Amino acid sequence: MRKSNPIRMCISCRKRESRQKLIRLQKDHSNLIRYSGVGRSFYLCTKCIEGQHITKIVAGKMKLDINQVKEFFKELVENVKN
Repeated sequence: MRKSNPIRMCISCRKRESRQKLIRLQKDHSNLIRYSGVGRSFYLCTKCIEGQHITKIVAGKMKLDINQVKEFFKELVENVKN
């Protein structure tokens, strides 16, 4: 029997992809981090992270500093490409 491939949705573009193709993030106190295994989280696709419009949305919804979110996404894109 074949195992199922979980499908998740990017919160920005609403594109549905397999869980492995999306990046899972969460807010930890006043920081945005990769999912630690505890608590609520959300998924973003790499195209949305590379685009600048999601930075303002995430910073506003989570009440985070926009520069901090930009730097986090910049590092995240570099890590995903490598």
